Amino acid sequence: TGIRQIAEALDIILAQAGETTVLLETMAGKGSEVGGRFEEIAQIIAHVKDGTRLGVCLDTCHIHDAGYDIGNDPDTVVREFDSIIGLHRLKAIHINDSMNPLGNHKDRHAKIGHGHIGLDGFRRILHHPALRHMPYYLETPCDLDGYAREMRLLRKIWEDESYQPTAEELGDEN
Repeated sequence: TGIRQIAEALDIILAQAGETTVLLETMAGKGSEVGGRFEEIAQIIAHVKDGTRLGVCLDTCHIHDAGYDIGNDPDTVVREFDSIIGLHRLKAIHINDSMNPLGNHKDRHAKIGHGHIGLDGFRRILHHPALRHMPYYLETPCDLDGYAREMRLLRKIWEDESYQPTAEELGDEN
């Protein structure tokens, strides 16, 4: 029912949106939402009259919390995404660490390197060939200085996979 209702709403929106592409965001699978499984997003796309104008924004925290091990095994996650939805639909990535263990279904964003995905996980994500040149959008719980610090940190990791940040660069209080 939820998938059908979302598809019907998207039909109305897309009919009035000109050439705009609408992105569906992956969810954490909290139980009260649709989109915690790649199959649900694929079903929404399949039910929309003009599904060619739909893309996906993959949220690293959400899919980690939904049970997709993006930090440790991005190859498997990317393969599964491609086989179910199609990589051509992936248009953006919300980059967030997670306060929760894998598959916890809670959706609690953490600062980069301060959660269960961790710095090594972000190294794997940022350097994965299918994800390397995607647009990334930071959504962590920071103030403006914290966002600036995290953007510098992610840029350094993106530029040099072996980069090891200092405690200050991580925003550690110690």
